[in-house]
Amino acid sequence: MIILSFILFLVAMTGIGILSARKSKSTTTDYILASRDVGPVATSLSAVSTCHSGFMFIGMIGFTYTIGISAIWLIISWMIGDYVAWKMVYKRLRKQTEASNISTVSGFISHHFNHKKQRIIQWVSGSFILVFLAVYAAAQLTAGSKALNAMLGWPVNTGIVLGAVIVGIYSVAGGIRASIWTDVAQSIIMLCSMIGLVTVAIVHLGGLGQLFDSLSAINPSLVSLIPTNLQFGFPLYILGWVAFGLGVIGQPHIIVRPMAISSPNHIQPAMRLYLLWYLIFSICAIGVGLAARVILPELSAVDQELALPKMAISLLPSIFVGGILAGLFSATISTADSQVLTCSATITQDLFPKGKQRMMASKLATLAMMLVAMGIALAGSKNVYLLVVLGWSGLSVILGPLIVLQCFNIRLAFTSTLLMMLAPFATIMVWRQWLQLSGDINEVLPGIAVALMVLLVTKAPKKKPVITPTRK
Repeated sequence: MIILSFILFLVAMTGIGILSARKSKSTTTDYILASRDVGPVATSLSAVSTCHSGFMFIGMIGFTYTIGISAIWLIISWMIGDYVAWKMVYKRLRKQTEASNISTVSGFISHHFNHKKQRIIQWVSGSFILVFLAVYAAAQLTAGSKALNAMLGWPVNTGIVLGAVIVGIYSVAGGIRASIWTDVAQSIIMLCSMIGLVTVAIVHLGGLGQLFDSLSAINPSLVSLIPTNLQFGFPLYILGWVAFGLGVIGQPHIIVRPMAISSPNHIQPAMRLYLLWYLIFSICAIGVGLAARVILPELSAVDQELALPKMAISLLPSIFVGGILAGLFSATISTADSQVLTCSATITQDLFPKGKQRMMASKLATLAMMLVAMGIALAGSKNVYLLVVLGWSGLSVILGPLIVLQCFNIRLAFTSTLLMMLAPFATIMVWRQWLQLSGDINEVLPGIAVALMVLLVTKAPKKKPVITPTRK
């Protein structure tokens, strides 16, 4: 029954993606931005399933399993970031990209330069996008493969290849429209499966009171809202995660959704639905992680990121386990397809614009990026949490500040723009890899701080030279 329900899900998602191709127009604008005619409901559901995906099902639940209820601060911080993005940035982004006929992030942050400088900015930013989104997409394929391994016993590599094939088929067929159509269905499956599992788990444990009593008996820190052993204190810890949440502005695969919405006036209603869905879903995800710590204590010595699939198997009938698996797999491919399509748009529109108007070039680029992401997943780390955080953090500090400045019509000089990408990138790598301080303050905060320093220095008013009069 698990396999049957999962196969039905795969067939349905592939069918929806292929059907979307029937409405698609044979233009690269439609392939990349769905001709900017996506409604607010589809935009919000697509954005939320793309943004909160395999990481929530695998990485976030594993993180909650490990540290307990204090994981809620990540959710609160991300919601603050989402609200700021929808309220202050997306409407401006939608208006300006349409007015300038721009379809990619690299094109948006570079369009005010002359041709030579624009090409350099496109290449630098586009290269970062390809690297980080390929890693990010690989994390999604890894998350899906972990679920298949835990629930069906399939080899991890089988799940990676299967996810890549499914995403490749409908992404090549329908472009961003296929991604959005499937995202809508996937977001519904994701929400229903998470609500169902957390409800069953809490009932199984005897209610919320019993859940918290059991967690306290295991370790009192699991029911403490304030994380312990923070080197720089709680306020900076929270500020770091708020900065991480604001990093949504720098995620090209997410902000392409508001860029494709049918009208700037639809941003507001889309935001309301987005935040409502996210609030319900994230609370349920926290609940699943906490319940798993009590029901499956043995995972603390193995792989905490298997908490959701293992708990579904232990609590649910087979047909519902298949539904959970479908929800989890939905989450992973709903993000992977968006990232792969964003990479293909970057290749054809920014890096090699000679293929700008060629549909075949866009489809070949999509296929190539899917193969790259699959290769990284097969060869790389199996820790979804670390892969996602690395990809998200990199794009947050490299692109986020520049996108905000462009939206508010603040133009930087060429050198300043390069520094705004390279200096924050170097900062987060030193902070995470060398200083290893990301557990105390997320690396996005020092990355953004460095970006602001670059802005203040380069935009500071220059002192006029003092001219000394000369005697004739």
